[in-house]
Amino acid sequence: MMVHRPRAAVALLVAMILATAAPAATQASDTTPQNVSIAATPLDKNLIANGGFERLTSDGSLADWTMEGDVRTERFGSRVWPYPAYGAKYHGGKRYLACTGQSGLVRQTVAFTGWDHRSFRLKAHLQVDFGGQYGHVIRVTLRASGPGVERVNREVKPLIITNHYKRAVARLLVPPGTDQFTVTVELEGVKDGARCRMAADTVKLFVFRP
Repeated sequence: MMVHRPRAAVALLVAMILATAAPAATQASDTTPQNVSIAATPLDKNLIANGGFERLTSDGSLADWTMEGDVRTERFGSRVWPYPAYGAKYHGGKRYLACTGQSGLVRQTVAFTGWDHRSFRLKAHLQVDFGGQYGHVIRVTLRASGPGVERVNREVKPLIITNHYKRAVARLLVPPGTDQFTVTVELEGVKDGARCRMAADTVKLFVFRP
């Protein structure tokens, strides 16, 4: 003889409904964003804008850079040196940065975000191709900064061979809290006041895991 137990049946039905609904609730919770983070600056990618000094603004000044002193952009082939072939050989495009007086510089600041809580080291690497007359000097400066953060490295490199391309490099370990890099490229003629005859091109800044 079958005995009906309505209360037991109802309890069993409720338990089945709850068991079925639980995974759905868990799934919805898993797909809900917990926080929104700032996009991280990419590693192993050149962070410098207009590193080949190709782009000019509408008024003829250099785009993305602050210029000070006796510097300007020139086209390969407008002087006897640098030869037009240098633009192709060193990936310099059609233009380069020239020093036309005693000295001058360009400066650019780039943001650096998303790497404050890393558990590994990062290294920044700045490089600039340059050349010109014997005795001229290039200074490339890399500065990492942020709230309570300041680290600087500078490479000072004189030309020991006339009309030959060289490379200046500045490196530093990136301290936690860094939120920007400032890059400065300075060209300087010889000390006797002669007009500067120098060219710089292809500025690159990479941040990477060493």
